Amino acid sequence: MKRISVILPCYNEEESLPFYFDAVDDVIKDIKDYQFDFVLVNDGSNDNTLRVMHELYTYRNDITIVNLAKNFGQNPAFSAGLVTAKGDFVIMMDSDLQDPVTLLKEIADKFTDGFDVVSPHRTSRKEDSLFKRKSAGFFYKFINKIEGKKVLPENINCFRGLSRRAVDVLNSLPEKDRLIITEIPLIGMKTCHIDFSREKRQAGTSKYNLKKMVNYAFDNISSGTSHPLYTPIIAGSVMTGFFSVSSLALLIIYILGLCNVILPYSAVTVFMIISFIFLGVGIIVFTLGILALYEHNILINTRGRPTFIIDKVYRQEDK
Repeated sequence: MKRISVILPCYNEEESLPFYFDAVDDVIKDIKDYQFDFVLVNDGSNDNTLRVMHELYTYRNDITIVNLAKNFGQNPAFSAGLVTAKGDFVIMMDSDLQDPVTLLKEIADKFTDGFDVVSPHRTSRKEDSLFKRKSAGFFYKFINKIEGKKVLPENINCFRGLSRRAVDVLNSLPEKDRLIITEIPLIGMKTCHIDFSREKRQAGTSKYNLKKMVNYAFDNISSGTSHPLYTPIIAGSVMTGFFSVSSLALLIIYILGLCNVILPYSAVTVFMIISFIFLGVGIIVFTLGILALYEHNILINTRGRPTFIIDKVYRQEDK
């Protein structure tokens, strides 16, 4: 019988984990074609998450614990789970039950149908705040627009089902600053979507504050797009052309002695100085901001630091 490994990254999820396993056990007992095991990744939690994991580990025979050395973030935690999971298939999901466990049956059915990548798609974001709904919608449209193609499918996150073939390809990618949401569309393979409505949290609070959301957005832009690299060139060309024509026109006015007829000489001089200063500073800052975005990605991927560091792995055979 083939096995599905479910990867659960956990950061301060001591309250959510018991609810998750109560719910998931009711679902997987009816999935007859697959065995399930669970890879719990403790992402440097500072509450009792690791203790709760060990309590589950002591009386269940389907749990592997991956304890990271510190908090690395969701994508590194998923990456640690991907290199640890041994299943023929893998499902990545959150442990707060916002990714509904009832979807495991549908994902398993898609594996049986031969799909390598199963992507649950959120049909609505009604449980999110108005700000989060609007900002998420703008982000997806913006990143796909600037690249001229669908880099990120809308309302699809890291909740995915992957075949062993897809997992092996993901693990072989050389990026250090992993962003799984942009890497999965990259590998292609036989893919399908499943529509679902995301549930509210059963316990605990969201760990994604505004700062993390902004950082996540910029990481996705720098790793998933390349067209913004041309923006400084385009902007520089437009500004150079505009001010070349303006300068030529002012020079002609000056040569023909029309300076005080069309525009006062002093007004032209002050206007040109102020415009060049402010537009020049703006272009420089904007250009440096774009370059810094990509240079950050280059730095992360060339200095060779690990995405995550595993402190210890607890497997069933270690009991």
